[in-house]
Amino acid sequence: MTEPELPNANPKPPEHINNRYEHPFKDLLVLVVGVVGILVLATLLLSWTASTLAPLLPYEWEVGLLQSDSETQNLTQPQASSQIQSQNHDAITTELAALLRRLTGPDALPIRLHYLPDQDIPNAFATLGGHIFVTRGLLESIESENGLAMVLAHEYAHVELRHPITLMMEQLSIGFVLTMIGSDNVAQLIAQNTAAVTALSFSREMERAADRYALEALQRHYGHTVGADEFFLNIQEQHQPFESDSRWQQMLQTHPLTSERIEVIRSGARMGELTPLPKALRITLSTPDKTSDIQ
Repeated sequence: MTEPELPNANPKPPEHINNRYEHPFKDLLVLVVGVVGILVLATLLLSWTASTLAPLLPYEWEVGLLQSDSETQNLTQPQASSQIQSQNHDAITTELAALLRRLTGPDALPIRLHYLPDQDIPNAFATLGGHIFVTRGLLESIESENGLAMVLAHEYAHVELRHPITLMMEQLSIGFVLTMIGSDNVAQLIAQNTAAVTALSFSREMERAADRYALEALQRHYGHTVGADEFFLNIQEQHQPFESDSRWQQMLQTHPLTSERIEVIRSGARMGELTPLPKALRITLSTPDKTSDIQ
């Protein structure tokens, strides 16, 4: 039996076979665009699922997920302990909690309010499990009860609207997507940046919702919203040279622009008198050049 004769060169493919030449860069571009598109859709879907399911979880479950009371106490107690400091700390915490109760009413969710006397940056934030923290710097930067009430009601709104548990579920979902991608550095870099930018829009909407809730609470309690913009005006004064109305900046930050928040507050403001801060909450200003943002 004779062996078949092999061709001297590669055979020419039939005309009906599509063998068109493509540049490798074009193939890479198509791949990257496809990966980014899939990640954007996956992030949006997972975030939507988390925001839908999170409010359905019982609030008691969320409270049980937080750290122990001893760890929270270590965070909130003043570093330089003394009887006078401890009394001041307790008086401020009690007064803050009383103001929050007046704003939210008897049917509000149970909240643990904490005062951070060693934090001189003006800030307030809500965490998982119904904990609200207020820094000394915030009290130093506020002159009216109305301005402080806006911040407290804003933070309570995050708890009432279940934003902390929603964010936790979103982060767990996005972390799952990143884990599924594997160890490829380029793919992870694309995934991390895509997921981060996509998730920012949900955080901005949460901030806007918390602002609306807080303004409604002030309207009910005081009969007006005058003074609600006090803290934001302080922020704008410190950061005006750096804030821009650029669409790119709006896309890459977690909070709405300060100018936008002030405009929303003033659009609904009515005539009214400011309520002075309770005596226990009047703190001498020690660091006038530091401002932050409520979260």
